[in-house]
Formats: sequence, structure tokens, C-alpha cells
Amino acid sequence: MFDKIPENYYYEGIGWLGALLFLVSYAFLITGQWKSTQAIYHMFNLLGGIFLVINTCYFGSWSATFINAVWALIALYGLFKDKHLNFF
Repeated sequence: MFDKIPENYYYEGIGWLGALLFLVSYAFLITGQWKSTQAIYHMFNLLGGIFLVINTCYFGSWSATFINAVWALIALYGLFKDKHLNFF
């Protein structure tokens, strides 16, 4: 069944999932359900950024790849800064 789905549909789906993760994290932040220091907020942004990097690389949108990669790195920094990831 899945072998009949065109390859670009997978990358399109990954992009939509990334966009959804960004929107959910922002909506929950603005409505006060999440705080910007919570791990889940950072994780949604990190995963959203990674998914959108995959999508934009596939479709060759290099400026969008750049901004999403930076967004993901900022989220990763937030995880370290707020002590959700601590390897030391």
C-alpha cells in the first residue's frame, strides 16, 4: 500500500507536521498553558525545526532551511539553558 505513495508526499507530510508543532507550541505559550522554560515547549520547537529542515532540504528551499535550522538550534539551546538536558 505505502509503496504506491509518491516520495514527495512523505516529505510534504513531514513539513506539515513540523508546521503544526510550531503552531501548537506558540498557541500553548500565548494562552499560558506552557511556559517558555518548559521542556515540552522546547521539544515541540526542536522537532518542528528538524521536520521543516528535512522538508525544505528536499524541496530545495535553502532560506527556509536556514531559518528552521537556526530555530531548532535555539530550541536545543533552550533545553540546555533551562537544564532539561545536562550532560555535565
